[in-house]
Amino acid sequence: MFRRIAAAVTGALAFAMALTVSPVQAGPTLDKIIKEKKMVVGVAPWNRFVLLNPKTGEFEGFIADDIRNFEQMTGIKVQLVNTTWAGLIAGLQAGQWDVIMSGLGATPERATAVAFTDPIGYLSSTAMVQSKGPIKSFEDLDKPGNTVSVVTGTAAQQFAQRAFKNAKVNPLSDTAAAVLEVMQGRSSAYIGDAVSNALRAEERPDELHNIRFPADKTEWTTMNHAVRYGDPDLVTFLNTYVRAMQLRGFYRTLAEKWKLPPELATGPR
Repeated sequence: MFRRIAAAVTGALAFAMALTVSPVQAGPTLDKIIKEKKMVVGVAPWNRFVLLNPKTGEFEGFIADDIRNFEQMTGIKVQLVNTTWAGLIAGLQAGQWDVIMSGLGATPERATAVAFTDPIGYLSSTAMVQSKGPIKSFEDLDKPGNTVSVVTGTAAQQFAQRAFKNAKVNPLSDTAAAVLEVMQGRSSAYIGDAVSNALRAEERPDELHNIRFPADKTEWTTMNHAVRYGDPDLVTFLNTYVRAMQLRGFYRTLAEKWKLPPELATGPR
């Protein structure tokens, strides 16, 4: 009997030791990132969020600061690759970068192509129009003969295509071109996120005005990181960081630093 008990105890100890010392295998992308201490990240230009300063050669903004904090906390060096909003997902799927960290909004349409992390921020859609023009409301804008410009690949484009039943939606490759359409009178409005539109209107008050839509006429979207669907361990890894920063109030601190509205960190109330 004692031999049977001893054998059982020995087997249990061996099983417990195997569980303890066996190395945990991460997914291929996370395993590579941890081993090389390097993560390649795709970003698209976004004022006050992640924008390359030509004078310093450094990225600046809410997201850029978050990435630097991530580097300090994990010891993983982040290599930023500047691209366009339309090219973010294609570049991820082609393996040009490991993660998208440009505040890409999590939508059902995009979720068919990439896996999203928890949100780092929240945005609503607004319209930027000419200050002295006739457009004062959503109803003024959604009329036959009006054109609204958007940036291809953004949540604002998806919102505009759903929301406007009468106005024509004109997708363009970048923000500068879309805003220029409004300033030169070829578009009645530019549809973008509330934060960026408010900043542009503050910079050019005599030319541009930001129209906030009623709650039932706008949509909120989240700002998320995104990875390939074959990298669930990478999502878990990034979410651990994001949730910790949310609990520490880090995103509220960044919003205050960059003079962004508090709802960016909290979402709709």
